[in-house]
This record gives sequence, structure tokens and C-alpha cells, in this order.
Amino acid sequence: MKVIAQTSKTVTVAILVLLIPTFSRAFVSPSPLTIAWVVIGLGILWRIAQIKVAVSNEYVTVLNFFRTTHIPIWEADIEVAEPEAGLLLSDGGGKFDRGGRTIYVIRRWHDSEKVHIGVAPRYGSEVERIHDDLVNEIKKRRAA
Repeated sequence: MKVIAQTSKTVTVAILVLLIPTFSRAFVSPSPLTIAWVVIGLGILWRIAQIKVAVSNEYVTVLNFFRTTHIPIWEADIEVAEPEAGLLLSDGGGKFDRGGRTIYVIRRWHDSEKVHIGVAPRYGSEVERIHDDLVNEIKKRRAA
């Protein structure tokens, strides 16, 4: 299985740093509630570290936070959604403003079901790299 994109270590470490007050509270004043918050925080951190998109010989696997989807390699098409104009997420016309594009894996034979790739950023050139790598890897796996 080839991993095309995954959550960066910087994001994972940043979330870990945000959980330090929770861990310190459980250490200083342990109670069932603080222990529960530590367990919830570790579960969130674990799931965020797992977010990725990968291609194997049989499936395109998209692991988002709440859902893992396996799409057969022969049904998978990659689509970059059109730019979204006028949203608050836009940087207002700067050099990186591309309108917040998103990447979807589409199941061709199942009423065009779309699965959003959550690990792909909405801005910048990384969207194009992920799209190109996915398309090339799917073509390579189909040819094998």
C-alpha cells in the first residue's frame, strides 16, 4: 500500500501540545472526570494521526476522522472540485488564493458517490501534487 498523503507530524505535535493542560490536570488532581478527558484526548490524537489517503492493488483507502472508506481501484476517479468563490476562508485574492479547492474520490458505478479526502489542504500547490500522485498511482495499479 502506497500512502499518498497523511497528517503532518507538525499538526499531530500541535494537538499534543494543546492537550498538555489536560494531562497536567489529570496528574495534579486525578479524578474519574480528568482521566476520562485524557482518554478522550488520546483517542482524538490517535485518530488524527491516522488520517491519510493510500492506494493498494485492490483499493483506494481514504481515512478521514469519522469514516474509513475503501473504494475498489477500478471504480475510483479523482476529481478536484471547482473553486469556491467568496467564502470567508479565502485570503482575499492573495498569491495563494485558489478559491479553496477540494479533492474527491468518486465511485463511478455507484451513483457517483463522492468521498472527500480530508488530509488534502484546500489552498496551495499540495492539492495538485496529491491529485497527480493519486491519478498516477491508480493508473499504475490498474495496469498491473
